[in-house]
Amino acid sequence: MCVALRAVTAETRGAGLSSATRAVENLEPRSRMREFHRVACSVSAVRIAPVCGCHILGPTFFAIDRSNTAAPGFDSLPQSCYIHGELTRSLVSLLPAKKQLWEVDVKSGKYLNISDQTLVNKMAEASSPTKKPAKTPSSLSTSSSETGPASDAGMTLASSRLDAVDGEESVPDYQIVAAIDFGTTFSGYAYSFASNKQAIHVNKNWGQTQGFLLHKTPTCLLLKPDGQFDSFGFEAVSKYNELSEEEACSHYYFDRFKMKLYNNKELTTDVTIEDANGKTQKAVDVFALSLTFMKKHLLRAIGAHLGYDAHPDTVRWVLTVPAIWDENAKQFMREAAHKGGLIEKPNSEQLLIALEPEAASLHCRNLPATDFVGYKDSSGAGKPSFEPGTKYLVVDAGGGTIDCVAHKIRKDGRIRELFRATGGAWGGTIIDRQFQNLLEDIFGQEFMASFQQDFPKDYVEFLQDFEIKKRGDCDSIRVSMPYNFCNFTHGGASIQQAIKAFAARQKEKSEAGDEASGAADVKFSSGKLVLSSSKVSSLFKDALDQINQHVETLLQKPKCKELSSVFLVGGFAECGRLQQSLRDRFGERITILVPEEASLSVVKGAVAFGHDPGAICQRICRFTYGVGSYLPFEDGVHREDLRVNSDGMDLVKHIFQTWAEAGEVIGHNEIWRETYTPIINNQKGIIFEFFRSANKKVQYTDEEGVEKCGFLVVEMPDPTGGRERAVDLEVIFGGTEIKVVGYDHTSSTRHETYIDFLSA
Repeated sequence: MCVALRAVTAETRGAGLSSATRAVENLEPRSRMREFHRVACSVSAVRIAPVCGCHILGPTFFAIDRSNTAAPGFDSLPQSCYIHGELTRSLVSLLPAKKQLWEVDVKSGKYLNISDQTLVNKMAEASSPTKKPAKTPSSLSTSSSETGPASDAGMTLASSRLDAVDGEESVPDYQIVAAIDFGTTFSGYAYSFASNKQAIHVNKNWGQTQGFLLHKTPTCLLLKPDGQFDSFGFEAVSKYNELSEEEACSHYYFDRFKMKLYNNKELTTDVTIEDANGKTQKAVDVFALSLTFMKKHLLRAIGAHLGYDAHPDTVRWVLTVPAIWDENAKQFMREAAHKGGLIEKPNSEQLLIALEPEAASLHCRNLPATDFVGYKDSSGAGKPSFEPGTKYLVVDAGGGTIDCVAHKIRKDGRIRELFRATGGAWGGTIIDRQFQNLLEDIFGQEFMASFQQDFPKDYVEFLQDFEIKKRGDCDSIRVSMPYNFCNFTHGGASIQQAIKAFAARQKEKSEAGDEASGAADVKFSSGKLVLSSSKVSSLFKDALDQINQHVETLLQKPKCKELSSVFLVGGFAECGRLQQSLRDRFGERITILVPEEASLSVVKGAVAFGHDPGAICQRICRFTYGVGSYLPFEDGVHREDLRVNSDGMDLVKHIFQTWAEAGEVIGHNEIWRETYTPIINNQKGIIFEFFRSANKKVQYTDEEGVEKCGFLVVEMPDPTGGRERAVDLEVIFGGTEIKVVGYDHTSSTRHETYIDFLSA
């Protein structure tokens, strides 16, 4: 006898095999799938029942009621899922009540493909009387009499502990992982299927209609005058350049807007950004519209690959961000992804945030030696370059930022971070800014501002031509001058005269002892602005100096003494001047490795990260994190000015209850737990407030350098039990984002979210 889970209607409860199940048994597989989906969305319950001689080839449905306290442990499972194939007798033996009816609103549930064995494992864990400490709420003390109230929210602390979950993360069985590398200057995507994770597909046909065949497209967004989406990428650039000046001024054109999120302490979803014409739009809308385009383009590519449309629920999305970004910028990208339609809820685990240098590390550490530019190992063979125990530095050189991380490969093949990510805004756009400064020095700041305002598309085209030329290997650069620029007069002088006047000023500076370039460094010839090799070098100097100095500082760290190599990745890494600069400075001390197609290292690694988020198994905590609380007041220990009295008990407020310290090694998805009870008998909720500080040791939340970084509201609708009610708080961290979970035991109410850094 085999056992199956099956959908039943109210009328067929208690019967044998439901008529709904029988009706689809003889259908061909695709029709059977659709019919079972229809049945599942029309019934109100499912149950477990033995079915003699039944073998269902299509999916059957399983759903549970999380609020039913007779089903302990089930809250770790999805609200509903389909299970392919036959379920074994051992599976049913694990259930707390074989024939109990579980009520559920199936229509609102999300479906998720998982294997029978995965469900068996989850149920075995849920029903086992002996569980790991990290997953055992009963192992926490819930006696509120041992300590006093513990926070401004009105709660009493019971106990705390820190648990590590090391190893591969258990993730839902998404059929596809799709990663979007949303860059400062260029963006792209990659994807692979769960059935063949290593076969990563990248779109290399960007700009085909504009005469290009590239693996990335410009991060440029064109909006219509009413703010609606027009185009993105190469198409946006092309359309904008074809608009009349009047039309260009009425449209919205955004480029290089990603850097608006860097180090922005005031970042919220209401922040606005300026376009090329000085008009503004909400930043979250600009990002959301861009991500919507990338999502649709990616799904079309997947559909073309499969021969049919992939359902969005089968895709796990990965967005890349710089590792040095603050937490509020990461959350901003999650909000934009939600608004852009990648996920239905902002906190959905269908979206992962990947740190760019970490993603590149996952990609590069598995490359054979022959896949690095100009590198051959001693044997000349293409063997894997990195074994367990290997330490290396990743320098992710993008358009906006330089991100650096140091990693060590563990014996199990997973990666440990040696020190927290560092870097700065020294990416390729610094050279672009230096070029703009040069134009202002030659033609005047006032003129360049008016030219940008009167001829915005010409100005953008001018800068884009320089952006392309600077990546080349030529010593000098020839930048095409826009037609309207060539016809200007500046104080009655021609372009040639303006350049000569600039050269004369430079000569005067040189004679006065100031560093300056002469007349031969900048010329105007055949409609092009010609920059000599020395002038180009001067434009690169600041960026290269800062990168070299930062790498030098990192190599001096004790943990970097045994580094074997440096991975140089990112779009800026394809610039020959940057490669040569690092080799000249460090080549005798350490091997500089540049992978082929260095600009794709991040997005390909992001796909690998999506399949296995636990591949980076240990990270260094950037801040000291904690929750605000109260404690019983102790004379000589606590500050007198923070003493308060509650129902006759002396307490100290503003206690910073630490869950992780800055510089601490944190395992992937470590869990910090506390159990709290309310202060007031009829209290209907608790507000947990979260804080952080760059300081390692923090005692109070009002200390200098401490900032509020988020909150979580846990509802306690049932006052039965008064002050004896218990609320668990879990903080899950060690990943790229911090997740918090609150659970009210009395009402079995569960609240979970990522810390809301934008609303803190």
